[in-house]
This record gives sequence, C-alpha cells and structure tokens, in this order.
Amino acid sequence: MKLKNKILMISQAPFPPDIRLEKEIKSLSEVGYKVLVICNQYDKNLVPDFSFCEIKRVKAIFKSVKLNRIINFPLFTNPRYLIIIFICILKFNPDYIHAHDLPMMPLAILFGKIFKIQVIFDMHENYPEALKEFRKKGIINYLFKNYKTAKLLEKICLKISDFIITVVRENSERLIRQGVDENKIYLVSNTVDLDTFNKEPIEEPIINKYQDKIILMYSGYITPERGLDVVVWGTGFLKDKLKNVKLLIIGDGISVPILKKLVDELALNSSVEFIEWPGHNKLSSYFRIANICISPQPRNDFWNTTIPHKLFEYMSQSKPILAADSRAVKRIIEETQSGITYKSGDPNDFADKVSIILNSNIPFGANGLKAVKNKYNWENESKALLKLYSDLEKIIN
Repeated sequence: MKLKNKILMISQAPFPPDIRLEKEIKSLSEVGYKVLVICNQYDKNLVPDFSFCEIKRVKAIFKSVKLNRIINFPLFTNPRYLIIIFICILKFNPDYIHAHDLPMMPLAILFGKIFKIQVIFDMHENYPEALKEFRKKGIINYLFKNYKTAKLLEKICLKISDFIITVVRENSERLIRQGVDENKIYLVSNTVDLDTFNKEPIEEPIINKYQDKIILMYSGYITPERGLDVVVWGTGFLKDKLKNVKLLIIGDGISVPILKKLVDELALNSSVEFIEWPGHNKLSSYFRIANICISPQPRNDFWNTTIPHKLFEYMSQSKPILAADSRAVKRIIEETQSGITYKSGDPNDFADKVSIILNSNIPFGANGLKAVKNKYNWENESKALLKLYSDLEKIIN
C-alpha cells in the first residue's frame, strides 16, 4: 500500500491502553498513514507496544509512580515534553499534529506554528467542565487544573486549531453556539469496534458464582463525578424488594474506599461487590451474567456534552441499560430503545427503574445490539475520521 502522510499524535496519558487512540490509529494505519504517538510513562516497567504505530514516551525517571506523575506533568512549559516533541518533529517530519484533549493543545499549537503543520484538536470530552466536576482541591490543582483557566484556554485553542474532533453531537452544538465554524468540526463518536471488543472465552466459575443473582453491573473508572453513590443508595432501596439483587462495581479509582464505606454504613455488603479492573479483555464473563448494565454519569454541563464508551459496549452485549439522564446518553437510549433513564441524583427513581426494566417486555438488549450493528459502531465512525484526513490532504497537496 502506498504510504500516505505522517501523523504525530500527542497524549497526556500513558499509551496503550487507550480505546479511542487505539481505534483511531488502527483505522489510519490500515489506509496507509504512518503514526507516531508521544505519550506519558509513570511506571518504568510498563513499555507496552501497539503494532499500528511507533511510540515515544516521556520516560519515567523514578521508581515512584507518584513522583513520575509530578515530573511528567503535561504542562505546556514542561521541558521534558517540549524537548521530546521538538526532536520527534525533526526526525519524523509529520504532516499533521493530532492533539488528544485540551492539555496537549498549547504544545500542538506552538509547534504547529513553528513548523507550519496542520493541528487537529481531538476533544475526548468537555475538559473545562470535567475539571469543574472533578472538584479536586489543593494549590497544584488550583494553579494547573483550574476550571476558569481551562475555559479560556479552550476558547483560544478552538480558534487557532485547524480542525476539531468531537465525540458527540451535543458538544459540536456547544462549539457552534460559541461561534466555532461548523465546517471545521468533525464528529467521531466513542462507539465500539465490533471486530475486536469482548471476544474472550467465558469463565465458568464466574457464571456459576452469580447464577442465582439478579446482577446490576457497572464497569469503568470509579471516581466522584460518575454518580456511583446514587447507584449504591438505590441498591439499598432494592434489597428488600429483590432479595437476590447484586450490584457489581468493576474497576479502580479514588472513590473505591469512599463507596466501600458507604456500603458498610448501609449494611449492603451482601448486595454490593467491588471487583478490581480486570481489563477490557476480561469482561466477557461479567457481561454474560449481567441482567442490567449501569451508566450512572449524571446530568450536568460535563456529562451532557460527552458520551461514555461503555454505553456502546453495553449495547454491543445485548444488555438492557439503566442510565442517569445526562443529555447525550438519554437521547441515544430513547432513540434506540436500548434501556431507560433515571433522574440524576435520585436513588429512589434508580430503584424504581430497575424494577421497571426487569418486568418489561420491551427487548431493550436486542434493540441496543441492533443499533450498534446498524449505526453506532466504529466501522461507521471511522469514516468521519478518514474524511477529516482526506480533507487535510487536499489542503496541503
């Protein structure tokens, strides 16, 4: 295959894994683009490869992950990032810089201007509103993860970037309301790759362990902004009505100790179980035993303008979905009839909606699977990504 143009991707996180980057890189590589990813490294022992691209890391120096997070903080004035990007541009000679999320955009714009390279702003989420919802305290967060500063920075980067990628229609509409030219916005959503997701064998011990239970399942990060406290409270309201209900919270994050304490206080230890994150490639058995999959992200300015990948994962497994009523998720669930939503912050409504799904004759799971096969899949979404780069080729050639 004839080699097309070169793409330098920059990310603030370690890579791999990163589902979105992996899908984008694979699709671009398969049509002939050469991709180099600059990413972070917090653990010196972790140097995973990804066969569809080259990887250059801002290497970990210390044994301590915490210290490496500090020295590798992806601030645009961090000399470690500045030097490695500069060297990679000289050696790799990219035609495009593809920056993942707001923290990488100042660097992308700086080097884009110096070397006259087209810059793509890949907005995985509404980053300023994410910072607002994270509510992290301390002087470091105030100085470098400040919501108001991020809001101003986003406005500048939106204006200077050559093209913008959003993950959901609601965020595209937000940008257009702010005066961004809609012709430079491309929607590439967080849909699932049906060719690669969840192809692992089933583990019978897991199936046997939960065979007599009604399983409510959440999988993903466990952090304060995700609304899992409401799910735990709601399970408390269910336990007297459904004696065999079991909530599985699968994942890691800073909220695990807080939620475990809540479970203890509500005497829910027999109804709620925490499972450490096994990796996406180990979820098959849990999907098999789940009766309802939970997407708890609440309605606010952050979650209203993004879409979690897990929504489409759940749909691809033909599982009924119970989700909080954030705008984009609610729109897709109602459109596809793949589940129902509950009122954000209302554990009583959560419990009521669990009962409604369990007693409904609507084929929520089958509807979701059909929607993913026909519309909400990466094969379709990748076309928008490839069109963006095709349009860029026309500009530089």
